[in-house]
Amino acid sequence: MHPTIETFLANLTALHQLEPRNLPNDVLHVMISMSPEELFKTCTQMAVLLNNIPSQTEPITLTDEEIVTLAEEYLKGILKRFR
Repeated sequence: MHPTIETFLANLTALHQLEPRNLPNDVLHVMISMSPEELFKTCTQMAVLLNNIPSQTEPITLTDEEIVTLAEEYLKGILKRFR
């Protein structure tokens, strides 16, 4: 993961900061310079952080299909920032 994104994640104080509309410009700048595969992976990671609620027995409670859908929606949210 890019150091700018790592720093952003390390300094989070609330989950709403992960929403695409709330991402800082430096994070967006890094994301738009990524390869498509790297960008989708990052969107997947951000979407899981934002939407996953772990249980006592399972660290990830989302299905693979849900993760893909959430990652796509996350990417759409980022694209809206540029319109």
